[in-house]
Amino acid sequence: MIVFITSDLMMASNANAHAKQQGVKISQVSTAQRGLEMVKEHRPQLLLVDLQCPGLDIPALGASLGVLADAIAPLTIGFAQHVEVDKLQTAKDAGFDQVLTRGQMNSQVGQIIAGAR
Repeated sequence: MIVFITSDLMMASNANAHAKQQGVKISQVSTAQRGLEMVKEHRPQLLLVDLQCPGLDIPALGASLGVLADAIAPLTIGFAQHVEVDKLQTAKDAGFDQVLTRGQMNSQVGQIIAGAR
């Protein structure tokens, strides 16, 4: 299972299409709070985070993920437009496993989802 925190319907649709092709369940939520609840409830293999979600507190999300036991902490990938240098760096500093530009995410989403199977 994958949890995807985003309010971008195009990104969610793209990820859902790849997940469906690969037989992977993906749950899209629009807030970090709901994303963390889903992580605790379902223990997904992967958490995708759109760093440009309105109101997203990247350091707080990173800290919350950091206190989860390793057994339930998913691989966490954050992404944002390449011009959002501060958000990308903040995600790296917050302990995200991988940080990508939006273009990288778009081109690699199929591979990323396949790796979460």
